[in-house]
Amino acid sequence: MKKTILLFATAITLFACKQSEVKTENAATGSVATSGPDVDLIKKSITAFANGDWATYASTYADTAKSSLNGWPSATDTNAGVRMPVLIEGFKKQRELMDGNITMGGSIFEVVTMPDGNKYGHLWVEFSWKSKKGVPGKTVLFDSYGINKDGKISYEWPIFDTKDVAKLGQ
Repeated sequence: MKKTILLFATAITLFACKQSEVKTENAATGSVATSGPDVDLIKKSITAFANGDWATYASTYADTAKSSLNGWPSATDTNAGVRMPVLIEGFKKQRELMDGNITMGGSIFEVVTMPDGNKYGHLWVEFSWKSKKGVPGKTVLFDSYGINKDGKISYEWPIFDTKDVAKLGQ
């Protein structure tokens, strides 16, 4: 009996860990893609962020893009969020406290295209780093993106635990 349960648990683990490419389409409800140019845009953006490649990171965003960092974006407040150039300057200062780049662990990317053509990207990724003082840090990031018709990110909504990020300045 124990061998059967162990075999069953092993099989579930193997199937759960398998990553497969999924694209579901329905003209009435939209589609979800895990590959393609919009997914590549998000991958390019987050990889540039992790590597501190600020020019490439900025190039993935529309000129008017804003980020609602760990905040609830408001459809009625046009001043909500931080413009990307301001955010990038903050990231540069933060990166000066790190020893090297950020490492990206297990990640999931998807882009949902609605029937009206609007596109929303989603990312789940584990970040880890080491401070210049040798203190390790880790957080899991969920980021939601708006992707405009020009193939640029028009807004982002990142949500993550800031506990280890805050330790960088200590």
